[in-house]
Formats: sequence, C-alpha cells, structure tokens
Amino acid sequence: MGYKELVESERFDVENLIRELTQESDEMRSSLNLRADESYVQVTEGYRGMSGRKNELESERNSIVYFIEEIVREKKTVFMEAFQKVDQDIRKTFSQVSGGSAYLQMENEEDVFSGGLMYLVQFPGKPPRESTALSGGEKTMAATIFLLALQALKPSPFYLMDEVDAHLDAQNTEKLSKVLFERSKGNQIIMVTLKDSTVAKADQIFGIYPKSGLSQVVHYRNPSHVPLAEVKTAD
Repeated sequence: MGYKELVESERFDVENLIRELTQESDEMRSSLNLRADESYVQVTEGYRGMSGRKNELESERNSIVYFIEEIVREKKTVFMEAFQKVDQDIRKTFSQVSGGSAYLQMENEEDVFSGGLMYLVQFPGKPPRESTALSGGEKTMAATIFLLALQALKPSPFYLMDEVDAHLDAQNTEKLSKVLFERSKGNQIIMVTLKDSTVAKADQIFGIYPKSGLSQVVHYRNPSHVPLAEVKTAD
C-alpha cells in the first residue's frame, strides 16, 4: 500500500487508511476483468481441443499420403512387371518370326507414368525405327507380334483376326502362321485369311463362296491335326 517499512506506531489513522484503500480498490475495479479466471480456463480448454484436433488431422494426412505412396509404388511395380513380360515376349517372338529385333522403350524412365511407350522395330538389313514409321506389311507384323505379347500376359479364351497376313510375303506369312499355331494350343484363334500357308496349319477350315446370290459354307477338318483316337480308317 505504499509503505516500504513496517509501521510500528501504535497510532493509526483508520479512517484515512480505509479511505485510501477504498479509493485504490475502486480505481482497480474498473481496469480488472473479474471473470479473467473463467476466460483463461475457456481459452486453455479451447486451445487444447484445437491442438488435439490439429494433431489428429496431421496424423490422418500422413496416413493418406502414405496410402497414396503405397498405391503409386504398387502401381509402378505391377506396370514394370507387365512391361518386362511384354517386352521379353516381343523380343523373342519378333526374332523368331522375322529374324530382326524389336523392343519397348519408355519415354521417361525416371517417371514412367509421365510419358508413353515407344515400340522400336528393326528388320534385317534395315535401321531401327518406331512402329509408326514402318511400311504397311511391317506394321502388320509388328502389331500382330505386339498383340501376341499382350495375349501371353493376359490370355483370353479366343482371338479373332481379320487378314492380319494380307500384306506379308510368303516367307513372313509362313513364320507368322507357325507362331499363331503354337499360341493356339493355349486358346482358340479364329482367323480370316486368303493365304494357303496359314490355311494349311488350321485345325478346322471354313470356306465361304457365293452360289445363286447366297453365301455358301464348306467345312473341312484337317486330318493331320486330329487326335489318333478320333481317326477312323476305312475297311
């Protein structure tokens, strides 16, 4: 109350002290928040609640980011496994059919999903080129082999091909028909063709010809492909 030393006097001016204390109390009352303790508790509890919620949101965010990263890693792993299988099949089959080389190449190996794929093909005696720069017959060969590679990755019950050998010469037609015959052991290949070498390797042949304005169908089963148990000999 303004006294720096203990007042030892036995005489006190009580009324003066009370007046001074009352005046000081009135002056302080106008500048004090009497509900400060309640406000402090409310603010503290609100801060703790917001801080806890912030920590929960950060934890949820980290979980989502981790989940996304896992999906990206798994997607890349699955893609690279499929890419390598298709690429290996293309290399093997193309060399077997044409004697040349073909392979897949990613445009951006650092970020495989930011770019596309290039299909590079090299026929014997020619420089390597992208599949889009090939001639008609070469494109047919490259596209068919690419299709067969996809077939090996995820086989389907049957495949329908419409004159894929139309632009191939006799030598390449023979090689391609051999590959198709080997691949047909695991599934059924239905092929429309006019090439004798391809027809000769088919298990069953359906010929279509016109007669009196109507399409006629003739069926022939290749006896060289019929199992021995089904072969009937004449008496």
